[in-house]
Amino acid sequence: MSPKDRLEGEFACARQEAGAMSAPHRTERESLAASRLGKPQDEHARPLEGVRVIDASHVFAIPYATGLLCDLGAEVIKIQAHTRVDVMAAHGPFPENAPGDRPWDRVGSLNTVNRGKRGLALDFTKPAGVEIFRRLAAVSDVVAESFTPRVLKNLGLDYASLRALKPDLVMLSNTGYGHTGPWREWGSVATSLEATSGMCWLSGYEDGAPSKIGQSYTDFLACWSAVYAILASLYRRRRSGRGQWIDLSMYQAGAATIGPLIMDYMANGRIAARIGNRHETMAPHGVYPRAGEDRWIAIAVGSDVDWQALRRVMGDPAWARESCFEDMPGRLAHRQALDRALGGWTAGRDAAALAALLQAAGVMAGVVENGRDLLHDEQLRSRGFFERVAHPPQSGIGTRRYMGRPWRLSATPLSIAGPAPRLGEHNREILTGLLGYSPGEVDALEHEGVIGCEITSARSIQPLPLAGMRRNRRIGAQADPDYRDL
Repeated sequence: MSPKDRLEGEFACARQEAGAMSAPHRTERESLAASRLGKPQDEHARPLEGVRVIDASHVFAIPYATGLLCDLGAEVIKIQAHTRVDVMAAHGPFPENAPGDRPWDRVGSLNTVNRGKRGLALDFTKPAGVEIFRRLAAVSDVVAESFTPRVLKNLGLDYASLRALKPDLVMLSNTGYGHTGPWREWGSVATSLEATSGMCWLSGYEDGAPSKIGQSYTDFLACWSAVYAILASLYRRRRSGRGQWIDLSMYQAGAATIGPLIMDYMANGRIAARIGNRHETMAPHGVYPRAGEDRWIAIAVGSDVDWQALRRVMGDPAWARESCFEDMPGRLAHRQALDRALGGWTAGRDAAALAALLQAAGVMAGVVENGRDLLHDEQLRSRGFFERVAHPPQSGIGTRRYMGRPWRLSATPLSIAGPAPRLGEHNREILTGLLGYSPGEVDALEHEGVIGCEITSARSIQPLPLAGMRRNRRIGAQADPDYRDL
């Protein structure tokens, strides 16, 4: 039987199972689902209060997705690893670039994506660890994981197995290429996914090689897709009482972002090419130097009317009156000279003032902001995008600022629920309070290494090599001594 046939069989089984329920049973199931996802008890309750999510994912995409669900009120239990170092923990970043005695608890990226969750450090290689996970799934609403397809199947923790314990379970499986197809067992990271999905082909300069488009961009695409799919599935469960499996392919999330270019080839046989910061129908269009080292402003002119407005702001210099720049076809044909002349005019000017001046004249423009700029940005601050979170004193982290959400809800104020859990912080609380283990059983599980609160193989965790990063221009030449006060 092919993987596709097997999956279709599982879905058919689920449909048959749901259809076989008697009407009273369906009504009871729907009522139960509605009570778990019921309407907020008061106007300030967060939308997902009463929903329990098990986060068995790693790296960034799904941990950040479940972090957003936590912001929305869900109880999220993070399955942590105490037998190995998380991929994102190897070099931090750490506060003040100091790993400390428990570096796995001080990693900035992990503290960002796991904010507000409860932590259970579990060893899946031990049968007792697998049993704990099964018992967790049986009392939860959502399971989110990011293993390659064979891992949970081999452990008996795949969707078909967990559905037998919790028929209305919503489960999300995030993989590089999905659970079907010839690439289904391939591992992946964002860089390889950007390449296979076609993004790297489009990123770069006309005379250069393909390039990455940023920092793990497909992780963010998968994150947002996961949040949407989980919320849609919970909504469906509330209406029908039925759960379902979400088979999320990061490859497809990436390919979906270049849909118009795929359609252009399908319709016209054209293969898109790299054009740097330029645009097929607009000129000038790019980023131009401004006052300061490695500082830039973006300017886009979409019509002849916009070009005339830009000329007026510039004081209508002689070079801008040349006939080759008179209309859009001419400017497109002479983009190199146009960009060179415009860059000479922008250099040495204050970007914020210049952007405001251009915008007031109807010309599209914006400052190219770096990390420090974003922390100072009055628009982000006015919307409360950055939130301060206090960590427990024993962590040595103190109070730090974290990015919030890109959206606000008018009737439901949201905020980060709290700091990320320390490794194994809630082991005993979850096992005794939620799953009914006795204190003696928890002691035995800890003695056997099924659960833990320290990583014994953490010597590979090292601070960031700042000197090398400065040489490679990955960070600025100097650190801001007052960065915590920004």
